[in-house]
Amino acid sequence: MKTIRFLLLISFLAALVVPTQAAQADEGDSPWGDFLNPDGSIAWDQLTDLGTVSEPADWMDITLPGGLVIDLDATYHRYQTPTGNIVVLPSPATLFFMALHPVESGLTDAESMLGNGASILAMLVGPSMTSDQLAQLVSQGYTDPAEFFQAVIDGREDIWSIINRNFFFEIMIMSFDSGFLVNALLLYLNGVADCESIPGGCAGLLADCSDGNCLPETPICPAPTITQAPVTLTIHKVAPENPLVVGQDPEKRGADIQAQASIPPVIFTWYEQIHDPPTCESTSSGNGGGCPGPGSRYEDNWDPSMENNPGYEVVDGEIHCIEHVEILPEAITEVQANAQLSPESRYWILNDLTSKYYEAYIHQPRFNLVPEMAQMSSSCGGDGVCTAETQVLNVPFADPGTFNLRMWVYTAGTFFNWNGVSIPITQPRVLFTEDAMQVYVTLVTLLPAGAP
Repeated sequence: MKTIRFLLLISFLAALVVPTQAAQADEGDSPWGDFLNPDGSIAWDQLTDLGTVSEPADWMDITLPGGLVIDLDATYHRYQTPTGNIVVLPSPATLFFMALHPVESGLTDAESMLGNGASILAMLVGPSMTSDQLAQLVSQGYTDPAEFFQAVIDGREDIWSIINRNFFFEIMIMSFDSGFLVNALLLYLNGVADCESIPGGCAGLLADCSDGNCLPETPICPAPTITQAPVTLTIHKVAPENPLVVGQDPEKRGADIQAQASIPPVIFTWYEQIHDPPTCESTSSGNGGGCPGPGSRYEDNWDPSMENNPGYEVVDGEIHCIEHVEILPEAITEVQANAQLSPESRYWILNDLTSKYYEAYIHQPRFNLVPEMAQMSSSCGGDGVCTAETQVLNVPFADPGTFNLRMWVYTAGTFFNWNGVSIPITQPRVLFTEDAMQVYVTLVTLLPAGAP
């Protein structure tokens, strides 16, 4: 029986991977175009966050040996598009049982599915498939993610995506909002008008969008914010005050260069939407719909007598927001610095100076200070500030003139670890600063005899 069920599951998944002719929309008519950009990112201003909803699901019941039945609730996070379609994000456990029971769960009613196909298949079939079989199953489609997402918008494709960085980031945002890891997006056409047939039912949906002009409501919780103080970068000469070219300096002192970087943390503020469990309240009208089990759904006490009892009704729990402030260090991964003789000083040496001193020439116009002549030690403190510092001692400048000091600082960006998932908050970047210093030379002038 397990073998038959597994084969049926694989047959169902294989049918999803290859879009059927009936499911494909005409060019330009794809409902994904309501909110999906060609690069795989989500147009969030076009979506209304309906929150997370749970409902009893007989098709998720587990019967244990001895006849004991465990009742599981199906859990979804849902979004509404301006045209009244509903995007449903099942939890991993819910998606697994939806694949086992596609008809009962309403999975077959979805217009199409979009997700990181390899991850979903791996989650559903687990060790039952080899890596080669899995690769063969998901190899159909596009090799260029941007081309694929454009095809989705144009209506040429409507099933499983080839993962790319933008779409991965977007489903991580959805995971962040949902409270569980999101692997797939199910699209239900006319979900508002036909809400009784979609996962999660009609609770929380906006009014009918038959005119295609449903604008998103103001979110319950504030949007996440990202702030960061300015960075501090310096590179400059620290000693001596007037460095002399080493060819004229008896001590061959050279010059000392100091480089420093200080990067404040990223302050990531986000708000967790908490939906309190519903309560089962008595009603004096006698027209209540009862409070269906299981009792674990409710915040207060519940007993089987309240089920199908018109003296009771389900009252939705309140929704409130919890603010979270994350301090995210932006680590320094690499530093490069150099000192380079300016073009004006090169010209002066090769023209003005050589006209007076025949043997004048450019000795070494460039010094690779970091990392060739010194290493920068970097670290992040408990306050989230990441720093790097070094001193390059006794740089043997042999040419007079202006040396441009330049420094490049590379960072790792910032990440937020949420439920074991690392979500990128800011991208890696390259920071730059520059300064200048003078190197001096003593010039001897010959005067005629008897000159004053």
